[in-house]
Amino acid sequence: MGVTAVAILPEEMSKERFTWLKEIGAEVIATPGCESNVKEIYDKCWDIRRNRPDCVIFNQFDEFGNPCWHYNVTAPALEEVFLSVKSPKGQLAAYVSATGSAGTIGAGDYLKKQFPHMKIVASEALQCPTLLNNGFGGHRIEGIGDKHVPWVHNARNTDVVTAIDDEDCMRIFRLFNETEGKKYLKSCGIDAELVEQLGLLGISGVANILSAIKTAKYYEMTGEDVILSLATDSAEMYGSRLDELNAEKGVYTSLQAAKDMEKCLFGQSTDHLKELSYYDRKAIHNLKYFTWIEQQEKDLDDLNQLWNDRGVWAEQLQQATRWDEMINEFNEETGVLKSM
Repeated sequence: MGVTAVAILPEEMSKERFTWLKEIGAEVIATPGCESNVKEIYDKCWDIRRNRPDCVIFNQFDEFGNPCWHYNVTAPALEEVFLSVKSPKGQLAAYVSATGSAGTIGAGDYLKKQFPHMKIVASEALQCPTLLNNGFGGHRIEGIGDKHVPWVHNARNTDVVTAIDDEDCMRIFRLFNETEGKKYLKSCGIDAELVEQLGLLGISGVANILSAIKTAKYYEMTGEDVILSLATDSAEMYGSRLDELNAEKGVYTSLQAAKDMEKCLFGQSTDHLKELSYYDRKAIHNLKYFTWIEQQEKDLDDLNQLWNDRGVWAEQLQQATRWDEMINEFNEETGVLKSM
């Protein structure tokens, strides 16, 4: 489109993210703090609005195109996977997604239409349990943002919140990616091909697995219950974190692998899990006020509509057909595709 991409992200995120953005030609702005410091990104956006009026800002936390994609693309793919693996008596019991920008969890809205009895589970960091108990803090589960509720998070449709200790995530991330960790997993009888695929899980993907274990234990699920989740990025984006952990904790050993598997995987319990009542959901929705009305200057009537008008979410999430038409019209107008 002949424009310059500008990416804004916290300065403490992995160096692989910064390298990738620079490789694709993006201008990169690093804001203070870690994954939890989302407000600092919003502040930079306001600075750009005031001083660079030629810029168009796509804020993944309030753009309905974000969950709309996952509703129309990710969710049908998940449904296809479920239908291919379920047993004759199998049922879709839950969909687990880290909160992040509330895009991926939007796939749950589609899945719940198809499977009304399933649970939508929102996963976040124990070190910053915003949805669980209005908490705050910093954490190491890269790929999820905190200390606010995204505008596009359908709190009315969220059934469970779990908070995962980021230390458990980092330990399992090492187990899945260090040579001694993979050797230990194979020695436990886990299929070698599966073990070699565990690198497809980034840190937030590990958090999703741990959240799924909590959910299965809480609801006393059986082998006929299927839990769906996602790996939104892979270990490829966090190789430097493994180097940092080796420098901090020493070389990874088979003994450490055994400890990590027993404590962090098998030892997941049902603590830091809340099954949401109607008013728990409303409380999560009400948190949006402080970010989106007080700070981001959205309209209070729009906030109330997101809770009171049950049709607004369906309307927003079903815009993909018209957007596809607009994309085709744009491509036709520019002639880009014809020249390729």
